[in-house]
Amino acid sequence: MEKDTGEGAKRRLHKGSPGGGEGRKKKAGDADTRVPTVRTPEEKHRRQCVCPKIPPRVRLVCCRVLDNRVVEVTLMLLTFYALFGDDVRRLATSRTADPVFDAFTSVALLAFGLEIVLSAIGKKDYLFHLFFYLDVVSLLSLVLDLSSVDEAMHVWAEEGSSATEGDVSQAALAGKAGSKVARMLRLIRLVRLIRVAKLYKNIGFSSAPQQDDEFREFDSFLEPEAIDLDDLKEAPAASKRGETSENAAEEFQSEVGKKLTEKTTRKIVFVVLALTLIIPVLSEETIVTKFASEKSGLELVAEYATAARRGERQESWLRVYTHATLFYMNYHRRGGIGDSGGNSSHLAFFQLALPLYQTTMLDGRIYQDIPCTGFASCANSLVLPPEAAARLYLPEAVSKGALIVDDLDSVDDLRLSEREVYTAYFCNAASADSAVGGSPKATDCDLDKVTQIRAVFDRRSASKIEAGLSILRTFIVCFLLIVGAVLVTRDENKLVLVPIERMMGKMKEIQNNPLAAANMSDDAPLDGTSKKLHDAHRRALEEEEASSPFRVLQAIFSDKGKGGAESMETAMLEKTIIKIGGLLALGFGEAGAEIIAKNMKNADGGLNAMLDGKKLQAVFGFCDIRNFTDATEILKEKVMVFVNQIAEIVHGTVDQYSGCANKNIGDAFLLVWKFPEVEREGGVKEQLMDTATTNRLADMALVSFVKIIAEINKSQVLAEYRDIPELIERLGTGWKVKMGFGLHVGWAIEGAIGSEYKIDASYLSPNVNMASRLEAATKQYGVYILISNELYDIMSPQAQLNCRQIDRATVKGSQVPLGLYTVDLDPGRLSVVRHPLGTGGGAQNKSRLRQQRTLQKQKLWSSRTSISALFETDPDIVTMREHLTKEFLTTFRRGFCHYQAGEWHRAREIFVKTQFMLGVEDVPSSVLLSFMAGHGFVAPADWMGFRELVEK
Repeated sequence: MEKDTGEGAKRRLHKGSPGGGEGRKKKAGDADTRVPTVRTPEEKHRRQCVCPKIPPRVRLVCCRVLDNRVVEVTLMLLTFYALFGDDVRRLATSRTADPVFDAFTSVALLAFGLEIVLSAIGKKDYLFHLFFYLDVVSLLSLVLDLSSVDEAMHVWAEEGSSATEGDVSQAALAGKAGSKVARMLRLIRLVRLIRVAKLYKNIGFSSAPQQDDEFREFDSFLEPEAIDLDDLKEAPAASKRGETSENAAEEFQSEVGKKLTEKTTRKIVFVVLALTLIIPVLSEETIVTKFASEKSGLELVAEYATAARRGERQESWLRVYTHATLFYMNYHRRGGIGDSGGNSSHLAFFQLALPLYQTTMLDGRIYQDIPCTGFASCANSLVLPPEAAARLYLPEAVSKGALIVDDLDSVDDLRLSEREVYTAYFCNAASADSAVGGSPKATDCDLDKVTQIRAVFDRRSASKIEAGLSILRTFIVCFLLIVGAVLVTRDENKLVLVPIERMMGKMKEIQNNPLAAANMSDDAPLDGTSKKLHDAHRRALEEEEASSPFRVLQAIFSDKGKGGAESMETAMLEKTIIKIGGLLALGFGEAGAEIIAKNMKNADGGLNAMLDGKKLQAVFGFCDIRNFTDATEILKEKVMVFVNQIAEIVHGTVDQYSGCANKNIGDAFLLVWKFPEVEREGGVKEQLMDTATTNRLADMALVSFVKIIAEINKSQVLAEYRDIPELIERLGTGWKVKMGFGLHVGWAIEGAIGSEYKIDASYLSPNVNMASRLEAATKQYGVYILISNELYDIMSPQAQLNCRQIDRATVKGSQVPLGLYTVDLDPGRLSVVRHPLGTGGGAQNKSRLRQQRTLQKQKLWSSRTSISALFETDPDIVTMREHLTKEFLTTFRRGFCHYQAGEWHRAREIFVKTQFMLGVEDVPSSVLLSFMAGHGFVAPADWMGFRELVEK
């Protein structure tokens, strides 16, 4: 593959090569600094319109018409007319005023119809949603207020229920049918109450602070990032200064508040409408057929009885009285001529005014001996149970009354609520003053001659129906109230409580483990592929719902709406908490975890970042980027990208091997491996310092530095810096990114360093400085890694075999001699690994990689995993060490023993051999030869086996 020229590499770097600044793929959670996208009006409205083919200006005009103050007031007045107009017409006017009210009703129909059309065109989330269907139903119900339609409905009902002319019972049924129609029409009109909810909503919107038309337009149709900057007016002066209006909190209505209000209104409207429509239907009047002739018929019988006692033609009146009595009982008895099958009460007891006249009883049938004419009901004889019919001929039937049913022993067997008593009065005395041929009344009768007659109706069926309807109404009311409460509570839980609980869970998680906050955001968003699948699935569900016959119920109970959950303030607040927690974890690091945790647990107290330090044992690593000054001068502002690309490798590898990054000091990094803590009795925590733990942690610190060296030399991103002409000119043709590493172990004080103005969570100890001194010494010895003997001593024996002691010396600032060890590596043997572009970067990928990294870290702590075995199994480490020979290592160790013993002439002979034994210069051999040469290859008299490093 042909190598790129230097100019091409530099151009890619400055444009944003893989991993570079501008070209770097935007990660989830990065701050969005994009300039608002400028779209054409067609593009803007296509994203928001229900009907994308409607021109945006048409939609805007529709919204402006609906928002016009005159239109709003007009619709409000017409709403009041729709609610009360028909009732006022019937209450206060006569039929001559109907045309005037019909005209107002027609105007209301036209206005509300236009409102529906304009709302469907101009308003988002209206067409085929709940309020659309309710508006259509209320509009159709308004048609019933037209007098011509009202009369036609009543005529239709009467014609449908009437039979032959002159049949009194059927005419009564027709009248009842007309009453039912009127009752149902009144129920349908109740749907218009929904306009009150809309009226309240509109008034609430109108009373809010009004924005300029331009802002109203963009607020209705555009996304925040799709604003035409040229169309916006100059911001208010307070906004320019960054000040906040005193009434800003009152003027601002959150998305959560809007959504909760909208959803609660839906549920309340549904419950109220259900109660308003269902409860009247379940009333006794709707189910039970009730006669109107119980009282009037009995009074007619009493009138005929009075005429029979006081009239001149008594025989004729007695026949009329008898016929009226038999017809009354025959009409109201169970199974009588007036029983249409839906009667809820039946005549059970009747008190005769006078004995029956000229009748015959045969097997319960009672006939009049002289047939009556002129009535369709004359052909029907009274049919009663034989015993009941016989009781009508007893004297007690006149004085006390008689049961006409056989399922009761006495009227007292009925509860008071199960009987209905009707009474009438007749004059039981003859009068010579009665008018000839008239029907004398009992009103001018002496009080002592006035006699009462009774008719008792058995209404047990009606009582049972009432009880059943009452139970059903109670169940329905309870059900609707419970459903309404559950739905409202569900909305509150979903929009408010659950997000708050989730946020509290995140807060507690951060309190318990502040470092976990850095990884929380990986689980939140979807990556590109998953988001596409999610959106496709959502669109399929919406299409399925749109074709469903239950769209109205779905409109009531569905969670669809503007913005979605992602645009809610609770969701934004949760993400903000996660981001702030992640930034705290990244900023403070593991050293500041306790500062974060204690301050978050102390919610009632103030901020206290200056906590007492804590002493601990840890492995400290220090690494430095070589030739950083030259790179800074050449790369200029791109040097930040350069450092961050190296930091990504360093921090990631250290984390993989249970370490953590503490400080980023320009061209250097301080890294820490803390010994794990265990909780003893009484909640006291102490570090685990057994041999197995110390061996493993020391091995991991060493391996992580070796792996960093390998990754830096394999990185495709960092390899591109090798081709930048300015760097080649300054640093030479073979220049590549190099780093030096120092490793030491010891105690340190962990805590906050600084003041109330600025703190750093870090470590203070001579041991931290010692790691820095060791890293600086790598330049003198020409090696990549220097390890102190204290760390070497706690490594596993297998790891120690891969280290070579190259000196024993005291570093500047310390009088204690240290054995200096290194791991011999040749990174030049590794090849750059080319990664395909566009891999990784998604949140799902990050989450999956984080899980894999966690499992890998757990695996490294398993007793079955040998860290030191990586020197034999890891391909990169094996490649970097394949130039070493056992002869070289053995020879150098022998020469170093002579060097420490002061036998420098013998050491000189050996180091001269090892200096170029591997084909390239062994710098440690050269350094020791140079040091001994300064003393003429004769050890000083006070030689103690170590020397002093004068360079820092």
